[in-house]
Amino acid sequence: MRDFIRIVLPGLLLGVGLAGCASASLVLAPEAPDAPFKPASAAVPDGEVAPSSLPPTTASGARDFGLPPLEDLPLVSPPPAIDPTHTYSLAELIDLAQISNPETRVAWEHARQAALAVGIAKALYLPVLTATAVSGAQHNSGSTQGGLSSLAVNNDLNGTVGSVALEWLIFDFGQRDALKRAATDLSFASNVAFNGMHQKIIYDVSRAFYDYSSARQRVAIAAQSKTESAHLLDAAQDRLKQGIGTTVETAQAQQFLAQAAFNLVQARGAERDSYHSLLAAVGISPVAALRIEDVSGRLLPANSMVPVEHIIAEAIARRPDIQASYATARASRATVAAVEAEFLPKVFVAASDTYATGSLNITSLPSIPSLGSISASLPSLPAPTPATASIPNSSALGNISLNQNDATVLAGIAVPLFDGGVRDARVREARSRTDAAESTVLHLEHTAATEIVAADDAVRSSLEANRAATVLVSASLTAYDAALAAYKSGAGTLTAALEAERALLSARLAKAQAHGTAQIAAASLAFSTGRLSSSDAVDPRPIRRQKL
Repeated sequence: MRDFIRIVLPGLLLGVGLAGCASASLVLAPEAPDAPFKPASAAVPDGEVAPSSLPPTTASGARDFGLPPLEDLPLVSPPPAIDPTHTYSLAELIDLAQISNPETRVAWEHARQAALAVGIAKALYLPVLTATAVSGAQHNSGSTQGGLSSLAVNNDLNGTVGSVALEWLIFDFGQRDALKRAATDLSFASNVAFNGMHQKIIYDVSRAFYDYSSARQRVAIAAQSKTESAHLLDAAQDRLKQGIGTTVETAQAQQFLAQAAFNLVQARGAERDSYHSLLAAVGISPVAALRIEDVSGRLLPANSMVPVEHIIAEAIARRPDIQASYATARASRATVAAVEAEFLPKVFVAASDTYATGSLNITSLPSIPSLGSISASLPSLPAPTPATASIPNSSALGNISLNQNDATVLAGIAVPLFDGGVRDARVREARSRTDAAESTVLHLEHTAATEIVAADDAVRSSLEANRAATVLVSASLTAYDAALAAYKSGAGTLTAALEAERALLSARLAKAQAHGTAQIAAASLAFSTGRLSSSDAVDPRPIRRQKL
C-alpha cells in the first residue's frame, strides 16, 4: 500500500494540475457572447495571446469590435514600377495584370501541384527501400539479500540493430496505370485552367478598360453640355438686356446650366469609380496614378463578318473551361478503374537484411567453485572426469557480446476476401462522380453555346446602335445649332433651344454607350469562343472571326 501511494499519488496530483491549466485557458476567449475580443499587442509565454487591457467600449458607450493592426501580417508584394508620365495602352495594362495579379500565381502553383502528382503516380511503380537503425542501453543495479549474505547486482546491456527493408508491388491488375492516367488528365486540366485564368484576366482588364473609356466619354460629353448650356444662358441674358427676353427664360436657362453642372459632377464620380475598377482588374494599388490611352475615337466595323452558327462547334471545343472539364471527366473514369482494381489480388516481393550487435556485462554472479575442488574435499565422491573439471569459473561469464545477421526474402500474393461492402460502395461513388463530371461537360457546352450566341447578338446590336447613334448625333447637332441661332435672332424660343440641347446630349450619350458596348461585346465574343488574347482585346474589330 505504501508503494502504491508513493507511485500513484504524484501522478494523480499531476493530472489534476494539468486539468486546471487546461480550463484556465478560457481567459483567452471573449468573456461573453456580446463582449468584443481585444488581443494584446505582445505575445505572452508559450505563444498565447493575453487578453488586452483596452476598454471593450468606446467613449459613447457602444461596443467596439474593431481590432488593432497585426504587426507580423505579411504585406502585399510591391507593385511593378509605374511611370506617371507614360500613357498606358490596353496591351500594356494587360501585361501589368499578368505580372502582378495574384490569381495567375495561384493558377500556376495549382498546375505545378498537379504535375507533381503525376510524378508521385509514376513513383508507385518503383520499389520502396527503408533503412532503420535502433540503438539503446540498459543499466540494472541493486542488491539481493539471502540469509547472512548480500549479493550485489550491477548489469549493463547495450546494443545496436540496423535493418534494410525492400517492398515492391509487382502486379496490381492495372491500378497504378489508372492512377497515372487520372493524374495526367488532372495535370492537363490544371494547365488548361492556367491558360483560362490568363484569358479571364485579359477579359476583365479589357472590360474595365472599355468601361473607363466610356466613362471618360461621358465626362467629356457632360462638360460639353455644360458649355452649351452656358451659351444658352448667355443668349437668354442678352435677350433680357435687349428687352425682348423674359426673366422666366433666364431662370430656365440658369436651371438648365445647374442641371448640366450636376450631370458633370456625377459623370466625374462614375469616371473615378471605373478608374478604380480598372486598377483592381490590373491588380495594382488603388492609389496608383496612371495615364490611360483614350480610344473613344476608334473606328468600329460596319457589321459582323461570319455567321455565328459556323463557329459554335469549334469554339466550344477550344474553350479552356470545357477542355478542363472534359479532362476531369476522363480522370474520373480512370479513378473508377483504379477503385475496381484496388480490391483485386496484389503480387508483391519483400526483402530485409538485419544486423544486430550488442554486449552484456554481468558483474553480479558469485564465484562458483569447480567440481574438482568439491570432490577433493569429499572422499566418498569419485574424481571428476576431464570434461567435468573443464567447466570454467562463472566469473568468465561477466562479458557477453552478440553479432548476428539475418537476411529474408519473401514473395507472396494478397487477396481481399471480405470488406463489408466497402468495395461496392467506393465503386458506386467513383461512377457517380464520373457521371456528374460528364454531365458537367454537357452543361458547360450548352452554356458556352448560349454565351457565344448572346455575345454575337450583342456585337451585332451594338454595332447597329453605334451606326444609328452616329446619325442621330449629326442630326441633333444640326437641330441644336439651328434652334440656338433662331433663338438668338428672335425667330425661335428658348424652350425649343433647350429641347434641342437635351436631344443632342441624349444622342451623344447613346453614341458613347454604343461605342463602348460594341468594344466590350467584341471582347466578350472572343472570350466566349476561347480565343481571347492581348491582340484581340486591343483591337476588338476581330469580330473578324475568320481566325476562328
